Amino acid sequence: MSLIDLPAPLILASESRYRRAQLERFGIPFEAMASPIDETVIVADTPRQTIALRAAFKACALQEMDGFSETWIIGADQGVVLSGEAGQAELIGKPGTPEAAVAQLMRLSSRTHELFTAVALAVPGGRLLEAAESVRITMRAFSVSEAEAIVQQDETWDCAGSYKIERAAPWLIDRIEANDPTSIEGLPMIALGQLLRQAWSGA
Repeated sequence: MSLIDLPAPLILASESRYRRAQLERFGIPFEAMASPIDETVIVADTPRQTIALRAAFKACALQEMDGFSETWIIGADQGVVLSGEAGQAELIGKPGTPEAAVAQLMRLSSRTHELFTAVALAVPGGRLLEAAESVRITMRAFSVSEAEAIVQQDETWDCAGSYKIERAAPWLIDRIEANDPTSIEGLPMIALGQLLRQAWSGA
């Protein structure tokens, strides 16, 4: 017996092992597969709008493919929003390499950044339900050697911000301000649960 007996198959439009592990906690059967879009070409006016748009496109693009029109599809996207000296917000994504991850972490040292996570649920009939979660994280001052140790130990170059909250990242953090700390891992689980219940009640 699953937590919710959904009226249609559920698909996570992501091959992220982190998001798969999170969704498995609900105990709801699902499949995971990559969305067909190139998210890097999706850019909106602000970092938050870009992240939300990418989450929506991931879900909708997969549902528009043959054989997926009657499925429920979850799309998600996450990025670090860092305010610059001029007050403009910069979107920081996954570093991609260990060297870039160390450099990214050092940019966050002694600063507060926003980890913004958006989730979208596409359901049959063209309905799209969306939510987002903002987490403010303040890092303490740390050394390059500490950043290098974190990156190598936790292999963080596939994570926005170059840290894993479920691993050694708390060593670098002074404070977290969040309504839903689960969003730090890639899926805002409270918001996702609300979207699933909302779609289920309206199915």
